[in-house]
Amino acid sequence: MKKWIIALGFLLILSGTSYSATVAQDCGCGLGKVLIGEKQGLAWNLLGTFLNGISGNQTFGMTTGTLECGGTQNLVENSHFDIFVADNMDHLAVDIASGGGESLDALVEIAGVAPMLRSSLSAELQGHFDAIYPDAQVTHTHVSNTIREIMAGI
Repeated sequence: MKKWIIALGFLLILSGTSYSATVAQDCGCGLGKVLIGEKQGLAWNLLGTFLNGISGNQTFGMTTGTLECGGTQNLVENSHFDIFVADNMDHLAVDIASGGGESLDALVEIAGVAPMLRSSLSAELQGHFDAIYPDAQVTHTHVSNTIREIMAGI
């Protein structure tokens, strides 16, 4: 009886991982992805998904940026971006209003904007100054989010 329950549990786990692998056709990131490497096919995806499922390492990989889970970089960049905006609200307001300056140059550098897009971004930010800084009580969160929205459109 005990062996039957263990076998049933194993089949349920396997069927759950096989369903997710067949839907996604990719095992994602984690130990399974690292171990199967560039191999393709349903069997490899099932194996990778199963290994990820039993070891529970994807959350760790996403948090630390390891195990081929590169999601942390954006989190770090967003944090630096927000901190910079919070610390330089007044300087950024002047630079955005004038269409350029050291604070704005530093911000686009932190954001990782390609050099060929920087002048058009500066002009776009200058054109949307009233949306970025609608009043004197504007928060750095509003400024950061509005700048991000404008950058996404470039």
